Amino acid sequence: MFLLICHTPVANVQKWEKTLKEDDKELEKLKKEEQKQMKVIDEEMQNQERVKQQKLMLKSQVDDIESEIMEIRKRLSAQQKECHSVQKMITALETKLEQKKADKHSLLKACKMEDIRLPMSHGDMDDITQDMDMSSQQDSSVGDTPSDSMSTQGARAIYEKEARIAIDYDQLGEEYKDLDTSDEVKKMQEQLIKQVSDMQTTLQRINAPNMKAMEKLDSVKDRFQLTSEEFESARRRAKKAKQAFERIRKERYDRFMKCFDHVSTQIDDVYKALSKNQSAQAFLGPENAEEPYLDGINYNCVAPGKRFRPMDNLSGGEKTVAALALLFAIHSFQPAPFFVLDEIDAALDNTNIGKVASYIRDQSMDNFQCIVISLKEEFYNRAESLIGIYPEQSDCVVSRVLTVDLTTYADIENQ
Repeated sequence: MFLLICHTPVANVQKWEKTLKEDDKELEKLKKEEQKQMKVIDEEMQNQERVKQQKLMLKSQVDDIESEIMEIRKRLSAQQKECHSVQKMITALETKLEQKKADKHSLLKACKMEDIRLPMSHGDMDDITQDMDMSSQQDSSVGDTPSDSMSTQGARAIYEKEARIAIDYDQLGEEYKDLDTSDEVKKMQEQLIKQVSDMQTTLQRINAPNMKAMEKLDSVKDRFQLTSEEFESARRRAKKAKQAFERIRKERYDRFMKCFDHVSTQIDDVYKALSKNQSAQAFLGPENAEEPYLDGINYNCVAPGKRFRPMDNLSGGEKTVAALALLFAIHSFQPAPFFVLDEIDAALDNTNIGKVASYIRDQSMDNFQCIVISLKEEFYNRAESLIGIYPEQSDCVVSRVLTVDLTTYADIENQ
């Protein structure tokens, strides 16, 4: 009999036991971590449920607010319709009021022409104007657009003058004062017209001669002749005034467009020269094509390498270059002997300063002299002479002046 006994090393057993304990600890640690994560998940689920509830509540509030908005819009639409209706009523009333004023004027004028003396508590018969029709004919005779005589300035002035007239109704019978409706007034008017017609018929049957008729006719003829002469004189003066006005307006338009056409033609070239780039664009356009001097001028620029943007959206340097382009384009119409530019480079970088200084240097050779107040060295390098102002400390601060002629260094620079 052969017996084999194998002995496992004690060290390996201890090692396995130690590994098993470490695995148990790691497992316990992971279980705790799992519990912690499950707790976090529960909290997040609770938060999610709470957020859902809030979402539902907010959605309900939004629905309520939208309902309120729809109701407000309905009320607003109703109010707008009501306002439109009221506006129509106001317009109708204003039209009716103007018609009543015209009717009043016609009645007063008829009374004055027929020499009917009206009892008045304020004003007199001289306040009644008869020449409104003539003024409207005069307006149309000088070439103005014909319009309703009741809506002219002359008509308004006549209405204001006649508004100061107050008829005295004390002598009017009570049966006439008690008339309220228009139908009653119309019926009474017809009765009075019939009475007047009957009286005129009676007078015609009497055939009594009016001994003062010829004298009155001569007076009316003289007054008509005087009025006709005044009308013709006024018509001629109005025609001359209109011709003078049209001549001056045409001259004003021609002078303005002469300058505007020149500036709008030159500004693109000036802007390209200032920008040193042929892709730059500048253009002007009047807001009022018929009378451009009454409204503004639209000025827009397209900076080099950029798309079109409104002038307000350009940078400070781009606005400065655009403003200088407009200034030099206007100057090219009637050149001044010299310019004084005060710190125009405040918003410019060195590249744009160099472009502007180069343009000014080129133009100063032929077109104008330029004095630039600047704090940038880029301008100093391109100037013909420099003038520096500095303070000198003494009993009081005194300003001193330094001058440097840079033209003497031109040969040295060329060499």
